[in-house]
Amino acid sequence: MRLLSGFLILTGLGLRSAHAENEVEALRREVRELKASVQQLTNVVQQQNRRIDEISGSRSARTEPFDSRRSRDEIEAKTQAEIRSNPSQASTAAAPAGDAEVDSLLNTVNSAPPSPGSTSRSIGLWRYPAGNSTAAKLLPDISAFGSFVGGYFSQDPTGDVGHDPARTGFTLQEIEIALQSVVDPYLRGDIFLSFHEEGVELEEGYITTLGAGLPRGIQFRGGKFYIPFGRQNPKHLHQWSFVDNNLVNKYLLGPEGLNEIGVEMSYLFPIPAFLQIQGTFTNGDNESSFGGTRKQDFLYNGRLSASVDVSPNTTLLMGTSGAFGFNNSAPGNETTLYGGDFYLRWKPSAQTSLSWQTEYILRRMQLPEAWESDGGLYSYVEWQFLKQFRAAFRYDQMGIPVGVVAKEFRLTPAFSFDPSEFSRIRLQYEYDKIANQDPVHAAFLQFQFSMGPHGAHPF
Repeated sequence: MRLLSGFLILTGLGLRSAHAENEVEALRREVRELKASVQQLTNVVQQQNRRIDEISGSRSARTEPFDSRRSRDEIEAKTQAEIRSNPSQASTAAAPAGDAEVDSLLNTVNSAPPSPGSTSRSIGLWRYPAGNSTAAKLLPDISAFGSFVGGYFSQDPTGDVGHDPARTGFTLQEIEIALQSVVDPYLRGDIFLSFHEEGVELEEGYITTLGAGLPRGIQFRGGKFYIPFGRQNPKHLHQWSFVDNNLVNKYLLGPEGLNEIGVEMSYLFPIPAFLQIQGTFTNGDNESSFGGTRKQDFLYNGRLSASVDVSPNTTLLMGTSGAFGFNNSAPGNETTLYGGDFYLRWKPSAQTSLSWQTEYILRRMQLPEAWESDGGLYSYVEWQFLKQFRAAFRYDQMGIPVGVVAKEFRLTPAFSFDPSEFSRIRLQYEYDKIANQDPVHAAFLQFQFSMGPHGAHPF
């Protein structure tokens, strides 16, 4: 009888052990499935990085980036929950489904190979050169953009022309060096250095919050940056659709644009359509419309922008902007800018598109003798008729109404050829007519290139 009782006890223990082993194996299988899911997500991220320039023109979509650290926490929490729900197997399940398994999963994600033809890889917000060294993981993205142009003018331009060609002959418009990286889970840093014929300067340098610890939809930015007034002002030279800037931005916002030091807050409304409001508080050093002489003469700017899908292949973006500050004509004299813009894009395929952009700006400036109003607009159409070929035409008009700036209009056709996504050759002609002056004819041949990783540009 004692032998029979002992046999039954041993048999029961064996069955319990076998059951525990089955539970452990089930947990291991679940971890393997989670590992496969993480690998699939990693592959998706890599594919998106390879195509980021191809989709830069399509409508923006905000998705939550994949975070390998969060995935680790979720996997470990789920595993521990499974163990707690089955206390009988805790001692046997904890070891195989614990830190070793999770660390193995994390190493698999962080060791994902770079995309074909790339020397860097991206995991969520983190992007760094391939390699396991700590130094490699801390390196920022480093990019370079170059713009070089040969031009002819029937009459050379005078004064500050910013990035525009300055004379008959050759002009180095800009060599831009970009350093961009996530600082930590809370902040991202972006630095843009501009090298040109007159020297080197900080074009932009700012930090941006990533959303951690903030209410949903709110983002802050601080540093030196292009103020979000209209569609053209925030763009860098290599993002322009033409060799030179349009007239209204050049005269009312300045040859270098509204580029100030300060802070910005933006809010993306939690609705299906894109609706965003932005507000900036900056120094008012811009000399074209502001440049107040008192220490309290700051510049305040606001922008409301929206986007709607007119059809599956057509997107419409609209925006309105306003800026208020003080000018240097006399202490306390004010300047107000008003702007409205729209951008319509039809993209029936990955290789063809048709876009139309128009922007109007009105300036009200207080001068010692009276208030003056200046206004102007530009409107252009750009047609991508093949993957590597684009044709564009722009119309500029100053003097709506006429104030401090003389009445002027300009006609600009352009043709571009992109040998690859990293280079561009552009041919452009201009007819420029200022009131009571002879017209100016100009022709340009521009070469642009980019090196290193570069993210999608604002749509």
